[in-house]
Amino acid sequence: MSSSAVVTENASPHHWERWGPWLGAGLGFLWFLALGGAAALDPTNLDSVGGGDHAQHVLGWLHFRNAPWRFPLGSTPSLLYPLSGSVAYTDSNPWVSLLLKPFSRWLPRDFQFIGPWFALCWALQGWMGVKLLECLTPGLWRRLLGASLFIMSPVLIHRTGHDTLCAHWLLLGMLWLHLRPRADTRAAWRDVGGALALNVLAAGVHPYLVVMVFTLTVALLYTLVARERRLSWRAGGMALAGVLGAVGLLFVVFGYVGQRAGLGGPPSFGDFGADVLTLINPQGMSKLVPDLPVGPGQYEGFGYLGTGGLALAGVLLFKPSRWWTRAREELRAHRPLVLAVLALALLAISTVVRVAGQKVLSMRGLTQALLPLLAPFRASGRFIWVLDYALLTAILALVTWRWRERPRVVTGLLLGAALLQFVDTDDLWWRGRFHGEPWPRLTAPQWEQVDPFYRHVVLYPPAIHDWKEPCAEQSFPENAYVRFGDLAYRKGMTTNSMYLARFDAAKLKAVCEALRADVSEGRFATDTLYVVDAKEVAAFQRPEAGLTCGVLDGYTVCVAAKEGRFREALMNRESP
Repeated sequence: MSSSAVVTENASPHHWERWGPWLGAGLGFLWFLALGGAAALDPTNLDSVGGGDHAQHVLGWLHFRNAPWRFPLGSTPSLLYPLSGSVAYTDSNPWVSLLLKPFSRWLPRDFQFIGPWFALCWALQGWMGVKLLECLTPGLWRRLLGASLFIMSPVLIHRTGHDTLCAHWLLLGMLWLHLRPRADTRAAWRDVGGALALNVLAAGVHPYLVVMVFTLTVALLYTLVARERRLSWRAGGMALAGVLGAVGLLFVVFGYVGQRAGLGGPPSFGDFGADVLTLINPQGMSKLVPDLPVGPGQYEGFGYLGTGGLALAGVLLFKPSRWWTRAREELRAHRPLVLAVLALALLAISTVVRVAGQKVLSMRGLTQALLPLLAPFRASGRFIWVLDYALLTAILALVTWRWRERPRVVTGLLLGAALLQFVDTDDLWWRGRFHGEPWPRLTAPQWEQVDPFYRHVVLYPPAIHDWKEPCAEQSFPENAYVRFGDLAYRKGMTTNSMYLARFDAAKLKAVCEALRADVSEGRFATDTLYVVDAKEVAAFQRPEAGLTCGVLDGYTVCVAAKEGRFREALMNRESP
């Protein structure tokens, strides 16, 4: 009896430690709720995703769910008509959109997955945080406390304005693969498979994440081949080719490549970099640490380590002699990882080096030849996230090693850091991070009378977000493309306006100029609703144009059709 009791007592901690990742996931989900995310969990509620990037992502998904199956699988032909958009370039989380599309007929008409995606990201952040701590320290409580600093990371909270960029668990997963011990070749191939899976997942979430995950993958493969000698050079090359092939294939399938898509404006690599002091600059996300100045566009390079993480770093600095030798050994042991992290950090700082917002060095002239390669990643400041998480991991590793023989001290330090980060998280008390803006839906009852023969909604000029082409100069409200994109979605129509991360500017300019020529020469389609910018109304009200125009929800709308309920409704709302 007593023997059984001893076995049970000894086995109990090990049993609970096996549940550590699940407990970490639960902790991450609870943190999401603590930040005010409960309201966003309702997938039928669009009133938290009606502004900014969220509206772009939701609208892209809504049109994609109704699109016919075609190649590439991410095509959304009803957006940017007569061209075709892509769920990849509306940043509508291609993997989630593709997985949900077969069930579209059973899903509610108003359906968004951004809120549930946030919850999943925080849960997986907790899961991966615990897996990382398993490589650093024994003890369930210490692992959960350490993982909580990843869960409460200001960098993750800061990116909630762009939901697809919240998959930071992919980066933690790659760090875990670097740190976990490998006993033999079989274990090495297991980690190669894990890296391949993370690259595949990243390829269907966001290209910036692919760059980070792939860079860490190259470092991992080099470690397995050249340092640990678990794989031969041939095997490592085959693994690298497999990862590249998988990512390239998915980029084609989702529509990232093969469409000559590019930025709407001139290349601006260096305008959205990270400040050299970004790791210690809270930029308004701390009540205890003062803000430092930043340059224009450097919000993309936000990399604040967190007050809890900085506090642990401060504790270590009291007696660096106790851990510096160990740190040097680990840096040498993980040199490929260190070089990959530093390379991404340099890319984040970019060609314009700023310290506290002040430009101290410009290397644009030296990197001019690389601009075609670098320009697609003009928001390069985001690459600082890898350094942020790697440095936090290093701090936790040194704290747990420094006091490894005094586990209570480790627990106390981690608990203190976690509580400090908890208290210093303003979003915890504000709870408005996920409130968002109401969905900007057209409300005039006349829209419900749009006849079935109308197939297109044309904004004139087209409202293409952040496109400076003179042909498309207009004064529509910023969310006009959402309002009429929503109308097009609900009525099964196309729209010529959208917010795309990338598009074929030459083709779009040709379409825009053709539309101008049609308006100038009085060629109007009877299956089209024309939404006219205020400065262009005169061209549509010419008697010879033969159009019926009216004002609905503050927009001038014109049709060429000579019959139908909607035309009659417009006649009763004629513009003065």
